[in-house]
Amino acid sequence: MNFDTAENLLIEGVKYERIEGDEFEMRRFEEKEILSYLNNRLEVKKSIFDALVYDSEIERKFAERLDEREDIRLFVKLPWWFRIETPIGDYNPDWAIVKHDSSVLYLARETKGTKDFEKLRNAEADKLCCGRRHFEALDVNFSVVTAASEI
Repeated sequence: MNFDTAENLLIEGVKYERIEGDEFEMRRFEEKEILSYLNNRLEVKKSIFDALVYDSEIERKFAERLDEREDIRLFVKLPWWFRIETPIGDYNPDWAIVKHDSSVLYLARETKGTKDFEKLRNAEADKLCCGRRHFEALDVNFSVVTAASEI
């Protein structure tokens, strides 16, 4: 990460704290209709909706593989309005996942074509760093992945 700009210094100092009693309301998923074009809609079984909207071929393949896995109980492609504030603009993570094997794990995942942050745009890499810190404060496992096999 390039630390020579004031923006990068802001990112390095970001800290998120859990506010007791401040919870995300799942009702928003019920209230907001998901609109999509037919060419980026995938029917799934293990989500809160019967279909999801994907933004890339990587996301489509990821969702298909999650839907096939026995250990994945539920997953959702997070909608555009699910935002995490960062010093350089809002970050919208890709996925929320509930995995169950010997225990239940709540996961947040970002799908990318690479895990090499040097190949990502600076702002994108910085927002991912903030997202990681946000989910750490909530005790939710967060990671950048390139395939569902990495879950």
